[in-house]
Amino acid sequence: MAAGIAHEIRNPLTSLKGFVQLMEKDGMRKPEYFSIMSSELARIEMIVSELLVLAKPHTAVFEARDLTNLITHVVTLLETEAILKKVMIQVVFESEVPLIHCDQNQLKQAFINFLKNGIEATAGNGEIVIRLRCEDDRVVIRFEDNGVGIPAHQLARLGEAFFTTKETGTGLGLMVSRKIIENHRGTLRLISTPGNGTAVEVCLPISS
Repeated sequence: MAAGIAHEIRNPLTSLKGFVQLMEKDGMRKPEYFSIMSSELARIEMIVSELLVLAKPHTAVFEARDLTNLITHVVTLLETEAILKKVMIQVVFESEVPLIHCDQNQLKQAFINFLKNGIEATAGNGEIVIRLRCEDDRVVIRFEDNGVGIPAHQLARLGEAFFTTKETGTGLGLMVSRKIIENHRGTLRLISTPGNGTAVEVCLPISS
């Protein structure tokens, strides 16, 4: 883990150091230099922020919440991004969903991560279906996309720090999301077949 962190942070630091040296040597301050440097700094900031969540999660505030409203809010937040990337999002309530005992801000963070991953996987001509249903004493939420899918050998490693199928990903987002679900006494399962898309299935206990 320490080696992975060092590697991921050293790469953008090397780029930043190179641009600073270039500007010092030639006195050149091209706009594109600052754009790249800002991008690299943002990447370092993202890595550090996600590591802080893993190392010291925010104190959870558990209350009875309406999962229907929470999902609707998450979709509203990412709707514009989905439209720009030509992805259609559909929400299907397969049964009435009771209140669940949760920290809505933490769950929102996890759900946003799942939905963003789906949008990125299907960008161009995609469709994401979010399904909610009750099963005995739990609520099941599935994020299903029609993307290219993930091979079994990669699927088994998703959730490891710094393993990702995305060009600019860190793998920490899924790790943080899994921790959030586990803190809610829930389970997280990834199902994928190359060519048939990917589903993220979250099971959470219902409030008593």
